[in-house]
Amino acid sequence: MSWKRLLVSIPLGFLIIVADGVFLMLVNGLYRPGHPPAWMIHAFYYFDAWPLFVTQQIFPGGPGHSGPTFLAVAAAGLIDLIVFSILVYALLSWRARRKARA
Repeated sequence: MSWKRLLVSIPLGFLIIVADGVFLMLVNGLYRPGHPPAWMIHAFYYFDAWPLFVTQQIFPGGPGHSGPTFLAVAAAGLIDLIVFSILVYALLSWRARRKARA
């Protein structure tokens, strides 16, 4: 395990999350004053929000709460960061092995 690669993959994983939100805002801005197609919004939203479906079951809201709790949203964000950082780390490792062979 390379610590340098890990310290690079964490900010890049965070940038993937932020970039998805920025792209969602750009798509919404392109369709103003109307609304973009639902499939497009869902594609951007579910790319980041898929862990929320799991964490809502772990941290349910009380009676009368219809939305997710803060703990559920924070845990989903942490899961997103971990998953995207692992993916970036794997890509950087693959690239380093490929460069070492060549």
